[in-house]
Amino acid sequence: NCAQLLVARAFRQSCRSDQTGVMSTSNENSPTPMGGPTAMGGLKVLEISSLVSAPFCGKLLASLGAEVIKIEPPKTGDPSRRRGPFPDDVPHIERSGLFLYLNTGKKSVTLNLDDHQGREILWQLTDKVDVLIHDLSPFRATELGIAQDRLAEDRPNLIAAAITPYGSTGPYSEYAANDVNIFHAGGEGNLLPNGLALDVFPDRAPLAAGSMMGSYQGGLSAAVGICGAIYAKMGGSPGQFIDCSTQEAELTIGYMPLQRLESEGIEENRFTRFFRVGGVMPAIDGYVELLTLEPRQWENLGVFLGEPDWAAPERFQDPATYGADINRNLREWTKDKTKDWLYHNGQAAGVPFAPFYTPGEVFESPHQRERGFFTSVEHPEAGTYDYAGPPFRMSETPPVLDRAPLLGEHNSAIFRDLRYTGEEIVSLARSGVI
Repeated sequence: NCAQLLVARAFRQSCRSDQTGVMSTSNENSPTPMGGPTAMGGLKVLEISSLVSAPFCGKLLASLGAEVIKIEPPKTGDPSRRRGPFPDDVPHIERSGLFLYLNTGKKSVTLNLDDHQGREILWQLTDKVDVLIHDLSPFRATELGIAQDRLAEDRPNLIAAAITPYGSTGPYSEYAANDVNIFHAGGEGNLLPNGLALDVFPDRAPLAAGSMMGSYQGGLSAAVGICGAIYAKMGGSPGQFIDCSTQEAELTIGYMPLQRLESEGIEENRFTRFFRVGGVMPAIDGYVELLTLEPRQWENLGVFLGEPDWAAPERFQDPATYGADINRNLREWTKDKTKDWLYHNGQAAGVPFAPFYTPGEVFESPHQRERGFFTSVEHPEAGTYDYAGPPFRMSETPPVLDRAPLLGEHNSAIFRDLRYTGEEIVSLARSGVI
């Protein structure tokens, strides 16, 4: 612990040129006080964000123990506060499941960034933190006075990360985009639907994956970049600007079609990616995936099926001719069996079956429950629910999961740390600045 405190102190000294006025507000919204050191304890983060990418980045840092201060518009807050799911399907600005999940462990201050005084306060806040995360276009960042060039000149020790749809440079840098745009701009959507959906609906238009996967990938990628900049800072590097494109984050996890185009000259599509034998198979209680890529797996499948004529080895070896017939018979064979029966018995026979679990099945999974992945968190407005925890474990500095803040919950504490008096805070609220 002493060694860690020394490292933290060295980090703080390397990150800051001015140690005066450092905010020291306690994490009052924690349901369980942190009983030990955290990986990023002492790190101060300012977040200007909405919806998914940048909030997810801040959430990851908060789970490592960083103090994350989120700036939200007065009265309305982050747009995700108006998106569900809501308990009992009753919309409420403090009960959005999306907001509550993406903003665990943060503090909320309200600030009108279209107001001149609001921008002055924003600039003051950038001098009290070690990391700035935002999802603003280059034009908007310049308009708010936090563009890369100004930060490099006046806040040289600040690490700043911009998480935008197409990056902060290039012809698309000012384009606005939603998750569906990002997913398709990454090329993956053109390869969907696949498997059973492609077989049944071969003319269906390209699909985007659900759950805003591209946006989450952008937030995760930015968090990795921030950790790298923090490590460099501990070695004496000045603050760095991290330019994260969510489109490029999406491209990095779906790069193989590009590699195939470059190396083989083949532009992959949903039909070239289609597995002629296997794919999504129906079960009596859902679906399973069958992925037979190697001859031994075909052979094992034939034995597992009881070696019917329609699954003879020579038919497996000619999927272009017999694949549709094999799959049709396979679906008839699997549809009256349970997912778990196919999964466990198939795996035991050397056949790569895997079940598609529903959200409810994952939530009740004995594996996740034994590992403590879901954590009960109490919120004064939303109530007590189980939240998905961080997807990693750390033996010496365990991650933390504290509740999301109420809108503007920490205005008084944060603005008092900026040396505003109670009367001035009331005046800021009356004039709509906060």
